[in-house]
Amino acid sequence: MSLTLAQIRTFERIAKLGSFRGAARQLGLTQPSVSQRIRELEDTLGAELFTRRGPGISLTAEGTALVAYADRLLGTADEMVERFRAHDPLKGLLRLGLNETFGLVCLPDLLRHLEEQYPALMTSVQVGDTGTVSRMLNEQQLDLAVVSEPDVADHVRREAIGINELAWFASAAFGSPRSVLAPAELATHHLMVTPPPSRLYTTATQWFARAGVVPSRLSMCNSVSVTSLTITRGLAIGLVPVRVMQEQLAHGSVRRLAVSPPMPGHRVSICFQVSEFGPSMQRLVELVRELVLRHKLFT
Repeated sequence: MSLTLAQIRTFERIAKLGSFRGAARQLGLTQPSVSQRIRELEDTLGAELFTRRGPGISLTAEGTALVAYADRLLGTADEMVERFRAHDPLKGLLRLGLNETFGLVCLPDLLRHLEEQYPALMTSVQVGDTGTVSRMLNEQQLDLAVVSEPDVADHVRREAIGINELAWFASAAFGSPRSVLAPAELATHHLMVTPPPSRLYTTATQWFARAGVVPSRLSMCNSVSVTSLTITRGLAIGLVPVRVMQEQLAHGSVRRLAVSPPMPGHRVSICFQVSEFGPSMQRLVELVRELVLRHKLFT
């Protein structure tokens, strides 16, 4: 015999009202039906939940322990029903997908705003490349995403928010006889980019391929923040978003390399499920746009 929400709700009403009769009246059931549910629940749990003394009842030790579990279980069930009836991802669990630029620069502010406006909200954050985030959007595993060059299905709405500017960076100690580097010259150095199938990897390899060049030493790292540390330590030259390196540039620990032809940027979009669009999602999209502008994240 399996435990059911109906049994738990019946138990919770009896425990709160102190009466089988009161619970039956509030639930719209007969008293024998209420008693049957409690017998089945006790059989499933292998525990006696109430002590019956004449017309009155009291909770046993096991029954008292079950009250907290019942409250949490019923609260989650109610949240789930409200979330899906309202088609509102800001009720319950909000599933976010982010590119690393937004995650490193804007995510703390976004979470703080959500905490202030929706204190009961839980969040699940997936930081990933274009392919991963696009796939999760298409499989409806994400409610909203900030993603570069998304490849999404018709049930996902896409709104452009700017260009993620890219550049090659090296340690401040890096020396080059030329002020502007061609792909053939850059290809002789130790380089680092994110691995395939990331959009950054595709952009880097296509840039070299158009010049008929293959880098002699191309390392890969799936973390932009770790790549930036590698660059700062002088271990490699890396292709990363310009905004991510702003602090290192200000401190003089890295230098931006001038290259010709220039590196193309990535078009960034806010994407969300069409079925979930409503006042709450609109406010969330507006908040993301506001943070992007405030932090001067994209051009």
